[in-house]
Amino acid sequence: MAEYNRTIRKFLMDNMYRHYRVNRMSSKARRIMKELFRIFLEEPDCLPDEWRSQTDGVRTIKTAQVVCDYIAGMTDRYAIDEYQRLFDISEKS
Repeated sequence: MAEYNRTIRKFLMDNMYRHYRVNRMSSKARRIMKELFRIFLEEPDCLPDEWRSQTDGVRTIKTAQVVCDYIAGMTDRYAIDEYQRLFDISEKS
C-alpha cells in the first residue's frame, strides 16, 4: 500500500500540482490579489460604499484590514471581474 501511495503522490506532484498550467493560473491569481489589495489600500474610494464606510484613510491599518476582509470574501470569478472593472480601460464600471 505504501508503494502505491508513493506512486500516486509522485504522479499527482508531477502532473497536477507542478503542471505549468496550474503554475500559470496560480501566478495570475497572486497578481490579481496583489493588485486588488494595492489599489483598494491606496484608493479606498474605489471600494463599494458599505466597505468604504468602514475605512479610515489611505494606507492605514484599519483600511488594510477592511480591504483584506473584502478580498477574502470574493469568489474567484468576482475577483477576476473586479480586477477587469478596475484595470481594463475599455471595461465599464
